[in-house]
Amino acid sequence: MNTLFRRLRGTVGVGLTWAVAYSAIFLTLGVVISIIDPDSIDPGEAVSLVTLIGATVGFVSGCISGLVLAAAERNKTLADLSIARMALWGALSAAVWPFITPVDNMMVVILAPVGAACAAGTLIIARRAGLPAPEQSPQLRDPLAGR
Repeated sequence: MNTLFRRLRGTVGVGLTWAVAYSAIFLTLGVVISIIDPDSIDPGEAVSLVTLIGATVGFVSGCISGLVLAAAERNKTLADLSIARMALWGALSAAVWPFITPVDNMMVVILAPVGAACAAGTLIIARRAGLPAPEQSPQLRDPLAGR
């Protein structure tokens, strides 16, 4: 049960991380489109709604990625995972969204690279978080500390 809870927590954590990244991307796109071509935004398509949609897409894609990663790379550590392979899993996970929802399937062209970037970024962040803090070098120590 403990292993299942740990995997579920990791999957939700990846989903939340991706939700933040996707919402930032969708917010940026919404603001840029509203400045450059405001007539292309239909009534009811506020930037806040676009951001919420991005967060939802990111959360679902991130959870799918977490599940795929837990199944496919089960016995590997963070050091064993390659960034390219992680990006591939992320692209495939993000590509699922257009096929399970009524959105245009051409969204794969946008979502797959975003998923690849999120997966690679998630791995880089996880590796950095898992590293021990470097020791202070003698040049950076306070010269008055030993007195």
